[in-house]
Amino acid sequence: MDRSVVSTSLSPNQPRRAVPHYFLYGEHASRAAPGFVHIETLSSRSALHNWEIAPHLHDGLQQVLWVREGGGEARLDRERVAFVGPSLIVVPAAAVHGFTWQPGSEGHVLTLASDYVATLTRGIEVDVAHGLDVARVLTLPEGGEEARVMEGIFTRVAHELKFGARGMATAVAAQVQLLMVSVARLAPPETAAALPGAELWQRFRDAVEAGFRSKHGVADIADALPMTRGRLDALCRRHAGRTAQQVIHDRIVLEAQRGLIYTGLTVAEIAYGLGFVDPAYFTRFFAREAGETPGEFRRRHRDPQGGQVA
Repeated sequence: MDRSVVSTSLSPNQPRRAVPHYFLYGEHASRAAPGFVHIETLSSRSALHNWEIAPHLHDGLQQVLWVREGGGEARLDRERVAFVGPSLIVVPAAAVHGFTWQPGSEGHVLTLASDYVATLTRGIEVDVAHGLDVARVLTLPEGGEEARVMEGIFTRVAHELKFGARGMATAVAAQVQLLMVSVARLAPPETAAALPGAELWQRFRDAVEAGFRSKHGVADIADALPMTRGRLDALCRRHAGRTAQQVIHDRIVLEAQRGLIYTGLTVAEIAYGLGFVDPAYFTRFFAREAGETPGEFRRRHRDPQGGQVA
């Protein structure tokens, strides 16, 4: 596998045209092979980049970072979260993320193909199955049992993948499932996961994810399930406290905000990329949903030197 380093630093004079998509950070490659699992020490890649991992995303890959010692600041889509070890950081597939690490921070980075995670979640409790779908930072008590369990899981996965002994695939799968259980237990209660219709809610979320760039209306997405508008709204209110149309709008706004924060694309270019034929209408839509214009949002997320947030 090519391990060449690719610079992703931002310059105010050289705006990034799109959020970088990587296989692993700094590696431009095709989508992960089915069942892909990879683990490496936290320092092995971060130190090469002076402990700065610029915002990027992965297609079809999910990551879980175990921060045994050290700390830093995480960028998870629109949020900045400071953390110290021991911590667990969950990065869902296609979430924009970046890190500023304290030099010398250590732990592991586990990367999993989304199809592999989906396979492991079949037949298990819903709240456990969807624990890796939410970007979050979980702080563990130092020296506590949870930290010892987490260290054991990541160490075991690294050992299995390194030596490839008989039963490796089964052993790794078991450890990843234990990791998912730990995330579910450490995270705040996800009441939506235990509500009726959780599987249908996930199907709707998947449909929104697949079509939000071109299908802004409920009807197009609901037809794929299929469900009536009333039933779909009831489902969304139960799980998200929002109507189906509001859920779709929330996803469009999130993607627009990613573009405004992490790229040098113009507002018009972002609008066209999200399926809007009229940038002026997009601006009104964004202002109504986000409470400020795209330009105001972008200015608020620039750094003090005037460059884009990195």
